[in-house]
Order: sequence, then C-alpha cells, then structure tokens
Amino acid sequence: MGVKQGTLGHVVFNVRSLRKSEIFYRTILGMKVSGRNLRTRMSFLSFGREHHDIALMELPRGLRRIAGKGLPGLHHFCVYVKSNKEVKELVPLLMKKRIPIVSGPEILEVARNHSVSFLDPDGNRVEVACNANKFKRSPRSA
Repeated sequence: MGVKQGTLGHVVFNVRSLRKSEIFYRTILGMKVSGRNLRTRMSFLSFGREHHDIALMELPRGLRRIAGKGLPGLHHFCVYVKSNKEVKELVPLLMKKRIPIVSGPEILEVARNHSVSFLDPDGNRVEVACNANKFKRSPRSA
C-alpha cells in the first residue's frame, strides 16, 4: 500500500549558480534562506513554516544538464498561493524581471483556479497557482 495522505516535503534542484538561484527564489517567490552548507555547496530556502521547502545544490563548474539527455529532469513544481489575485499580481514582476513565462496567466480547466508558469535561472519550470484544493471537485475529474 502506498502513501495515503502526503504533502510535498521539499524539492532539491541542481543549479549552476547558488547566488543567481537564491536571488531568483527570494525575489520571485518571497522565500528566505534558512541555511547553507558550504561543504556540499547547498542553500536551503523556506516560506517560513518549515526549515526548508526548496534546496539548491550547485553543480561542479562546467557540468551542464542537457534537456532530454543524461540526467532525468523535473517537469515542474507548483507553489500554492491563497488567492487568484496573488497569481495575477505576480505577472508584472515576472515581466519586469524579464523572466520567461511558459504558460499563463490562465484559468486551469479542471479546478478553474488561476495559474502562471515560468522558468528559473536554470530552466526549471515553476508554477504558481491558487490552491486548487480550495475549489469544488470538477465532475470531469471524478
């Protein structure tokens, strides 16, 4: 039997630059650095409730992940916010910072919640959406 009720513990990204990635996650998602491990070249970032929600591990210099080849990659991860308004208000900041928007802002078909997806400095897809669990279950998803 698998996990009955789980919540996302944390996500760890391999990154080319800890500095650039820390700035991105602090500026765009409002996270705080909760710890660093200089020996392993890692940073830990939090939304404030847990020690860390995201960890960043700097790749050795010269090593690059090539999409579709070599190491498996992450499709995306989603950060829930409290309202559709928060999703909409993020878009001008993304545009001002010239952060590539992959999709949205849009209203997702199944839950009818608002979403926007964009790329971090290493090309990882980040989605910010209003918590879909706040919405009634769609008959199409039942």
